[in-house]
Amino acid sequence: MVRMSALRNMPVILGKVRLGLVQSVGLDEARKRVQALIVSCGIRGKRVILPESVLSIGDGFILAEASRRYHRSDEPSPCPFVRDSAGLLVGLVTDYALDEKTLDVVAVEMKPGHLSRMGRLWMYSYARQDAGSLELTIPACMGSELIGVREETEACEYPP
Repeated sequence: MVRMSALRNMPVILGKVRLGLVQSVGLDEARKRVQALIVSCGIRGKRVILPESVLSIGDGFILAEASRRYHRSDEPSPCPFVRDSAGLLVGLVTDYALDEKTLDVVAVEMKPGHLSRMGRLWMYSYARQDAGSLELTIPACMGSELIGVREETEACEYPP
């Protein structure tokens, strides 16, 4: 596995020529897959590397066999918020874990908002409701501690 943040500023080699540096990664969270690698080519603008064109991700570089012109639609906005199954806003997305060979999204790293004693958490199961949604939903009731402490009456649908 490789972190999406580790891919940023990684050089991309196309054939025998250095194309540029990875500027960002376009994700399709609904299908849990990388949609495109956006490569900054300096004065020449941006290029797009599709996942099918990535030959390998090496130690400090990416080998690719083809690129195409950049379009704004290649870079959808990622989901910044995470909600639990009860609908409670529980945190923010900080990073993604990607499979190096298939470029599938394996997990989402999140920073819990109201659970301050916890560090960052990796969520392996999540869903995005639709393409326009800015939220991921995790199948857990992370707010159960908070609800139990405040009201002591509500039970969690999915206990942690």
